[in-house]
Amino acid sequence: MRDDVHEIAADYEDMLATRGAVLAGVGWSSAFDLALRYGTLLSRVDFRRFSRERPLRLLDLGCGPGFLLDYLASNDLLDRVDYTGVDVSEVGLAHARRRWPQQRFERRDVRDQPFDADEFDFCMICGVFSSRCGISFEAMRDLAQATLRALWPSLAMGLAFNVYSKHVDYEREDLFHWALDEVMAFCKRYLSRHVSFHLDYGLWDLSVLVSREPVRPNGRIPEAWALSKVSAAPTIADEV
Repeated sequence: MRDDVHEIAADYEDMLATRGAVLAGVGWSSAFDLALRYGTLLSRVDFRRFSRERPLRLLDLGCGPGFLLDYLASNDLLDRVDYTGVDVSEVGLAHARRRWPQQRFERRDVRDQPFDADEFDFCMICGVFSSRCGISFEAMRDLAQATLRALWPSLAMGLAFNVYSKHVDYEREDLFHWALDEVMAFCKRYLSRHVSFHLDYGLWDLSVLVSREPVRPNGRIPEAWALSKVSAAPTIADEV
C-alpha cells in the first residue's frame, strides 16, 4: 500500500474499530447530509435509461462498508445497477461483504491496478478526497489527480467526486480544499471539458461532475430560428 493511502486508510480503520460499521465509523456525522451528497453526485445519471436487463455499470471508489448500496436500495435503484465496490482498506471491505454478501467488492488502488477501458459506465467517489488525514495538501492533490487520471479510461459515461471548496468561512487544515479554477484546469486537460460544479445543496463541500458528452438543453428549438435566413446588415447606401 502506498504511503499516502496508508495514512488515510489507517485513520478510517481506527474509526471503524472504535465505532463500528455505522456512518460515524467512516467520519459521516449526518445521514441527511450523506444522502444529499449521494444524490448530488448521482444527479447526472438518468436511471430511467437503465434496467435489470441493461444495468448501469457503477463503480463505487472508496466504498467503505457499502453505504451507497443502502442509498440505492432505499431509492429503488439497486435493480438498475451492476455494482462494484473498491477500497484500499480490507477492514472496510470486510464490513461491506458482511452487510452486502451478494455484491462485488475488491481491494485495489487504481493507480497501480487500473481497470480495463470502458469497463464501467460511471464512477462515484464520495469522501475519498475530503480529509487529508495528516498528509500534505500537495500529496493529497497528487493522490486525487493520479486516481482520477487512472480511472478515466475505464468509464464510458463519466464520474463524480467531492472535495472541499475554498469558498468557505474558513479552511480547516485537516481537509482538502481544492480551488475551483485548479479543478477545472485539471479536468479539462486530463479528463473532459464537460464539467459541472455543485455548491448549491447546503453543505460546504464541492461536488464535481465530469461527463464525456455535453449536457443537451431540454427545450425545443423554435422553428422560426431554423427557417430564418441571416441577411447582411443594411448599409448607408441601402438607406438612401
